[in-house]
Amino acid sequence: MATKQKSKKKGNVKKVNRRSPPGSIPGYINFDSGAAPKLVLTSYHLDDYAVNEFPTASAASEYINQHSDQNHWLQIIGYGNSEFFHQIKDAFHIHTLELEDVLAGNARPKLEVNAGHVFDINRMLYYDAEQQLVDDQMNVFFFDHLIITMQETDFDCLNPVRERIKVTGTLLRKSPVFYLYYAITDAVIDSYFPIVDHIEVQLESLEDQLFDNPEKWHLSEIQTYRKQLQLLRKTMVAEKDNLSDLIRNLSIEKQERFGIYLQDAFDHTVHILDLIEGLKEFNYSLLDIYMSSVNNKMGEVMKVLTVISSIFIPLSFIAGFYGMNFAAHNKEGNALPWNMPELYEPYGYLSIVGIMMLVAILQLLYFRRKKWL
Repeated sequence: MATKQKSKKKGNVKKVNRRSPPGSIPGYINFDSGAAPKLVLTSYHLDDYAVNEFPTASAASEYINQHSDQNHWLQIIGYGNSEFFHQIKDAFHIHTLELEDVLAGNARPKLEVNAGHVFDINRMLYYDAEQQLVDDQMNVFFFDHLIITMQETDFDCLNPVRERIKVTGTLLRKSPVFYLYYAITDAVIDSYFPIVDHIEVQLESLEDQLFDNPEKWHLSEIQTYRKQLQLLRKTMVAEKDNLSDLIRNLSIEKQERFGIYLQDAFDHTVHILDLIEGLKEFNYSLLDIYMSSVNNKMGEVMKVLTVISSIFIPLSFIAGFYGMNFAAHNKEGNALPWNMPELYEPYGYLSIVGIMMLVAILQLLYFRRKKWL
């Protein structure tokens, strides 16, 4: 039996929203309260691997230009302020409209092919220490020999990619930088599997609790998971569309070399969507279970109240019968023997109480025999 413990998860999803004010200039960037940016550059080739940290975007760009024979992955963590975004724009020739989407933090997953590079937005979802779902944004810029990832916090799902890139002789080290782009995309998509598994476990536990003892907070829990599953589905549908567009627009050379990997990532999105749809149906069924359990619980309460009322009906009749105020003597003071003669019995009161108790006991035995109790 599942342990009954009130959930502390909140219904709302943590996410950033810095959408530009209505009517703003296209490419509007106004930001001055971010964490100090950290620029980590991983440079690699078949037999070469190096990690360097740079203080400015221009310094990183200069190093990349000096080592154009290598592949590079520039990880930007923290957004600093507006000036930093303008440095990124100048150093890597990224349009301010793209940087505006990066800063907004709430952009829908999308894939754009622009002059000299591809701009890809992914949604990273994870549970924080309080078991609240966090919706973060991973921004990827793909150049000929360079991948730039921009994220606001240092939490991400890319540690497996970082470890693989350290190993000499791996496909990641031997392939063009496009394979690194695929590896990052695949890691983001695969990070949804643990979230889906977590929700499945929680829903199964919730199902056991609902059958055992439904409570009001269970309804809030069902609503929380409904919102989370809606968010998962919305983001994964967009990721699926992105991959579909990418596969469809691949060059023949990349299609032959990397098409099978992208198709595998696409299959993962389909699989995740199937799991999400199944969990949505499961969650809907939990609502039905909750309502049925609450109705059954209410029915049990009503049954007990009905039994109590049924017991007191004959008792009330007896009490009412002997509560009639007929005179026991006439005007001359003589006794009237036919006006409730029981009143003159020395044990009349005890006899009536005994009869009432006997009636109540017989009723309880009858209800028990009928399995109404």
